[in-house]
Amino acid sequence: MEKFMHKKNLVVFIMTLLVSFSSLGNEAVFRPVEALFSAMSAVDHLKMRAVVTDDFQLLEAGEDWNIEDLIQVVKPSKYKRRNYFGVIKTRVYGDIAWVSYWNKATFNNGKKESTVAWLESAVMVKVAGQWKMQMLHSTKIKAKDIPKSILLSEYVD
Repeated sequence: MEKFMHKKNLVVFIMTLLVSFSSLGNEAVFRPVEALFSAMSAVDHLKMRAVVTDDFQLLEAGEDWNIEDLIQVVKPSKYKRRNYFGVIKTRVYGDIAWVSYWNKATFNNGKKESTVAWLESAVMVKVAGQWKMQMLHSTKIKAKDIPKSILLSEYVD
């Protein structure tokens, strides 16, 4: 019986390690999403370019954009943007991964605050060992339509 319990504990330990390593990999896959929105909040166009591939595609509000199109709309503002994310699902297939997530942003200028939300999916690819975003599909939704069961975490760079 003692040998059985030892083997059972070993199996539980190995499974825990695998889940932990899998979670770490999923976090790494999501970093380009966090970094892109952080760069947008900071109006850092160089960082925006750095976290996407050269052939980056954004499907936004029925339009097909590249990174230069996105940069054209990211301008300095009196509003401070705070980003919140709730990952729905992540899948990694070698050097390609995709993630689906809820995205909420609050915009505050000290006098007024507004909230915008999206349901999004992104494709990441490994470039020189680093995950970069190749495609982002964004569907704007009402913030109240984010399911109450979703835990949104603020991303602070």
